[in-house]
Amino acid sequence: MSDTPDIPDDASISEKTERLEEIIAQLEDGEVSLERANELHTEGTRLLEDLREDLDIGDGAITEDR
Repeated sequence: MSDTPDIPDDASISEKTERLEEIIAQLEDGEVSLERANELHTEGTRLLEDLREDLDIGDGAITEDR
C-alpha cells in the first residue's frame, strides 16, 4: 500500500498546488526509492491534469465569488 495522501477531487486549486509542490520537493531531494519516486510522479501527473482542467474552466474570465 502506498503512503500517498489522497487529494479529494473537490480539493481547491491551492490545495492541489501545495501538494504538487510537496511532491516536487520530495523528488528533488533524491532521498526517495525508485518505487516511491514512480508513485509520486504518477500522483503529480494526475494533479497537473486536474489543475489544467480547473484552470481551463471559465474561458479565461476571472470572477469573484460572493
